[in-house]
Order: sequence, then structure tokens, then C-alpha cells
Amino acid sequence: MSEFPGLVSGRRPVGVVSFAQYDNVRREDERNEVEMLMPVVAEVFGNIGITKDDVGFICSGSTDYLIGGPFSFVAALDAVGVWPPRAESHVEMDGAWALYEAWVLLQEGEIDAALIYCFGRSSPGNLSEILSVQLDPYYMAPLWPDPTSLAALQAQTMIDKGLATEADFAAVASRSRRSAKDRAAPPRTVESKPTPPAPTPRTRRPSET
Repeated sequence: MSEFPGLVSGRRPVGVVSFAQYDNVRREDERNEVEMLMPVVAEVFGNIGITKDDVGFICSGSTDYLIGGPFSFVAALDAVGVWPPRAESHVEMDGAWALYEAWVLLQEGEIDAALIYCFGRSSPGNLSEILSVQLDPYYMAPLWPDPTSLAALQAQTMIDKGLATEADFAAVASRSRRSAKDRAAPPRTVESKPTPPAPTPRTRRPSET
């Protein structure tokens, strides 16, 4: 069962009955969003023995800003297959917000089951540069600070103000890594591929001159 804090109306019990996720990788250059989502959606349905025809609402969460392509969520629908047409929605945010939208419809009694999925693939671009563009355009963006450096400055500010210690930050990182080990698809790094050999120079035939 799930419960949202501060809720003043709507008490219909809601449960997550199936869950699946794609491998968390540093980069994904070989598969597009549809190819990443298809096995995940199939696993979700396979876990409980239903199909897309058994859900009354589909909601996705993603950000075109990171992906670098407009309306990428429309193409991602091919991973689910929305024919015949059915109720569908998208939020330009994370999966938690998509879950909330579905939860509201469940509370209203409009649906009895929903499929919620989220995705993000920033591999087509340089993530450090992409995230820098959203900063203040006059003072910060021209410096092109990367996310790690900004996080370090924030952490140092909290340490200087006595709001946290280095041990606190280390404990958060340690807890997150332990939680990741217990997941079905733990975070992993992408192994570097060997550089292909250079092509052998081809001797030009007399007929090609």
C-alpha cells in the first residue's frame, strides 16, 4: 500500500503489483528509448500475467531537455503499443510525478489499473555541458561548471555552516550503494570497447585511375 503525506481526501488503497527496470549504465549509445523500454514493459506484464489491454491508463515521465529531442515520449509509446487508442499521459518530470497522476485517477475511480514508466537517455549529448546550460546565463553558465563541482561547492557550504559533516555525506553514499546492490538490476559501468583496427590501405587498380 502507498500513502501520500498530507492527503485530505481520497482513501482508496493503491498498490504497486509489478516492477522492473533497465540496467543503470553510464552511457547507452546502442539502443534508443523504445529498445530500452520494451523488455522492461514486457517484464512488468509478465510478472503478473496481464497485458496492456488490462490497464486503463498509461502515464510516462521523462525530460526532453536531457534527451535533446522534442516529443521523445511520443516515440517511446511504441514500446507499449497504444493501439487501439487508450488513455495516455506524459509528464515532463520524473517517474514519481507520473505515478502521482495515475494515483489521482485511481482515487477518482476512473481506472482500476495503470502502467507507469519513466526513462531518460542523456547519452546523445555531453551531460555536463547540457546541465550547465540551465544555470544563470550571466554569471554561472559561462563558466561551464560540471554537476560534480557544483555538488562539491554545495557540500562544502553545508560543512562550513555546520549543517552537515563529511561523515554524513559518506553515509548517504554508502547507503545508496548498499540499496543498489539489493536491486534486480544494480548500477554498473559500461565496459570500454576495444578500438577497431585501422583499415588496411587498398592498392588502386589500373582500371580505377
